[in-house]
Amino acid sequence: MEQLQPLSAMGFFHVTSKLEVYQSLIFEYFDPESYYSVLVEDEEELEKELKRLAAVMQDFLDEEEVIINGERVKPRVRAVDVGFKGSPDEVFITYFIFFKGKPLQGLNYYENLYENETAEYPITAYWVFPPGSKIVNVQMSGDVIIISPNVLSVHLEEGEKIYGYEKIEFELPRRRAKQ
Repeated sequence: MEQLQPLSAMGFFHVTSKLEVYQSLIFEYFDPESYYSVLVEDEEELEKELKRLAAVMQDFLDEEEVIINGERVKPRVRAVDVGFKGSPDEVFITYFIFFKGKPLQGLNYYENLYENETAEYPITAYWVFPPGSKIVNVQMSGDVIIISPNVLSVHLEEGEKIYGYEKIEFELPRRRAKQ
């Protein structure tokens, strides 16, 4: 199999009021030999490949130090899927990841520490917090835009330096007292 050629990556982080983070990562590739379009026809081989992809991603996640409100949390790969963008040589691989922190009244924060690297392809990520949340401060590489009080966009171009530190400070909507 000839090496897949990475084209882009997109990440979607959906945060609940309970500080559960549902992360979807989508990597797009050019697959010159259409390896994955052949692979998906063999269910047993596809299952092996999905397990292998999940294990590789989990290894990457395990190397990161993800902290929510001062407590280390462990993102876990829950599922992996392979799909196509109209032709057998345009493949995308989607990872579904979950992690959770303990919410605080007032200011909360997420931190991620990892190795410095250079973006090998364009990367875009969106963080969506619950309605009523407020993003207070963001420290991360790339072009960071707070689109609305609870939605954050980050974009990096190919070749851009990624410094191994991210921090998002945010306030969640106030919880109502149980009656």
